[in-house]
Amino acid sequence: MINFLRKTFKNGWDNFWRQGFLTFATSLVIFIAVILGTALFFFQGAVSYLTQQLEDKIDISVTFKSNVERDTILQIKDKLLTLEQVKKVDYISSEDAYKTFVDAHEGDQYMEALSLIGSNPFLPALRIQTKEPSQYKEVSEYLTKDEYKDLISEVNDSKRGVMIEKLSELTKSVQVLGLFFTAILSLIAVIITFNTLRLSIYSQKEEIEIMRLVGARNSFIRGPFLVQGGLCGFFASVISFMLSTIVLFIFNTQLTTLFMGFDCLAFFKSNLLIIILLELLVGLGLGLLSSYFAVRKYLRD
Repeated sequence: MINFLRKTFKNGWDNFWRQGFLTFATSLVIFIAVILGTALFFFQGAVSYLTQQLEDKIDISVTFKSNVERDTILQIKDKLLTLEQVKKVDYISSEDAYKTFVDAHEGDQYMEALSLIGSNPFLPALRIQTKEPSQYKEVSEYLTKDEYKDLISEVNDSKRGVMIEKLSELTKSVQVLGLFFTAILSLIAVIITFNTLRLSIYSQKEEIEIMRLVGARNSFIRGPFLVQGGLCGFFASVISFMLSTIVLFIFNTQLTTLFMGFDCLAFFKSNLLIIILLELLVGLGLGLLSSYFAVRKYLRD
């Protein structure tokens, strides 16, 4: 058994180096597939990051009337926190709202308008975040209860409702699109790799026929081609990993800007094992499967 494996690997290794151009072409196709698979993984990570950032910025702003006491507002806050849909509630006093506005608009025309009023026009408020975007409507309806009718001045969620709906649709669309592209690219890679390896096997057609005539088993004939395809996939995965690492270390700042704060390098480091396994799985999988199906034509099990 050990001799069989040693001879199979040696023949596959010899085929890998002997057929230089075909080996290069096969490895290049698999390399492109691995790179695209890695890029899709990063893209999904970026989408998840951006979605989370948008969700963190979306909230319901509940403004209270000026005569409502702080303790009353805090009691409502505590009630809201008991709801299973609610993730976070922040109390914003009228003084805090005024200070935030001044810091944001210092020196512009809005400050001139505020100075003409001569008093603090901001009302105390609660900012509410839910665990899921779809739960904002439920919380908004909860705040319309009669017991809050004389306390609440406004529940500002009209624009947020549209944003939440669009965000949910966008997230689902991106996920479906990502899966679709992954499937299409994998199919294309398999077809191209299969045909490229068939050229390599066809160039050794006579050798295969001779081995069959002398009684060689199908496993003995198939083994070297599987090794050859596996080596193409392995080296394509290694080169893809090295190139990805170099690109991320050199262009991480530009990529972070492009993806609006998504740190590709940090994502790469935190998912290093997954990325390595993904690239090896795609590379070796394409090489072995394509080799197996390409050599079947010349074998009759």
